[in-house]
Amino acid sequence: MNISPDEAAKALQEIETSREAMRRAIRTHRGHVYLWIWGGAWVAMSLVNWAYDQGALRANFWISGAGLVATLLIGYVQGRQIRSKVDRRFIGVCATLLMFGYFVWPLLLGDLRSYDFHSYKAAYAYFTVLWMQLYMVAGIWFANFWFWIGLAVTALTVATLLLLPALFWAVTLLLGLVLLGSGFYVRYGWR
Repeated sequence: MNISPDEAAKALQEIETSREAMRRAIRTHRGHVYLWIWGGAWVAMSLVNWAYDQGALRANFWISGAGLVATLLIGYVQGRQIRSKVDRRFIGVCATLLMFGYFVWPLLLGDLRSYDFHSYKAAYAYFTVLWMQLYMVAGIWFANFWFWIGLAVTALTVATLLLLPALFWAVTLLLGLVLLGSGFYVRYGWR
């Protein structure tokens, strides 16, 4: 099948129009707010971890819980404003990744009850990378920028843990600021 240059140009224009519409929808319907919520949560957890190390575990659960409640609340409000079907395959993929990450892999690789990691930083990095998988899946599914954020955060987290463990909490703080900054970019600079 051969297509003419005019047909190819028209198809490319339709792709660009669709891309612009998607960016506008994400910007308009609070895609940036999720980045602000989790960037802020991440900054808070990094600061608490930096100050208290493993003693910050309980505070991290509360910070994560607050972020989850805020995320669900925004999703609920957004769902009432945007009439679209929930992509059950995407939700299924995310749920599968989380179930394996929280239950199957720790069971196979260590003690399920204690998540027997060799250090608290390694445990924090593990769960960070687990959640970054979801960012990358969202990027593959919906919009590229989620993929690149997830990949960058994963690479920096692993590299810092392995190569510069003394700077681990400083880098996680920086990565939280990257999420916050990405939210500002999506909201005010993404066209």
